[in-house]
Amino acid sequence: MKKINKLLTLLVSFMLILSLVGCGDNKGSEKDIVNENGIPNKIIVGLDDSFPPMGFRSEEDEIIGFDIDMANEMAKRMGVEIEYMPTEWSGVIPSLKSKKFTIIISAMSVSEERKKEIAFSNPYILEKQVIVVKKDNTSINSPENLKDKVVGVQLGSTSDEAIKPLKNTIKKVVQYDKNTEALQDLAIGRLDAVAVDELVARYYIKEHNDKYRVVEKEISKEPIAIGIRKEDTKLKEKFDETLKAMQEDGTMSKISKQWFGEDITKID
Repeated sequence: MKKINKLLTLLVSFMLILSLVGCGDNKGSEKDIVNENGIPNKIIVGLDDSFPPMGFRSEEDEIIGFDIDMANEMAKRMGVEIEYMPTEWSGVIPSLKSKKFTIIISAMSVSEERKKEIAFSNPYILEKQVIVVKKDNTSINSPENLKDKVVGVQLGSTSDEAIKPLKNTIKKVVQYDKNTEALQDLAIGRLDAVAVDELVARYYIKEHNDKYRVVEKEISKEPIAIGIRKEDTKLKEKFDETLKAMQEDGTMSKISKQWFGEDITKID
């Protein structure tokens, strides 16, 4: 009888463990459930939430911006739920590849280096990498003028890549986790210049036109697109299809005018 009781106890324990494992699997796979088109029912977006006006925190601590309005409209048209997951920009591609989130929508520039790691949607903005200086600075008017200067840049950004050919002449490159931190240090005189996406520069000039100016000659140009894992081909096709429809019906132009006062979404 004791042997039977022990056997029954072991059997019950084993069944309990199996049921718990099953519950854990179901919970963990909710975000991976796909619809009849092979698209996840829930799209988790990785982004830098300190990248105004593309994606940033409002005074109420809500994530807002151009990319957010675009992504919300895309999700609505695709019939999927959307969630935003802020992450440090330097680790955004590894996080995408490890499936921490589904896609990257964060004014991500398309570069040959990044294309080795991930795929991209069709571009939705042609972006520039520019130089921002204090408004009273008249000595820096081109990338060549950065010689012997202290320059700030966001770690892991395309701006960081864009100034690499200039690093032999630049006195010092200071890397920051966020563009906002670099621009703050520029304002108080710790930096001579900041290399940054033009979208960020435009926003800061608009909000703080007494502090900064954008140098007329840009460092480089590159398209901006949605970052997608290479294996997610159906997802890429759906985003390309939805993006094209939004460009053709004027939705992208409307969102752009709300944030920039003009349509900057036309790709030549």
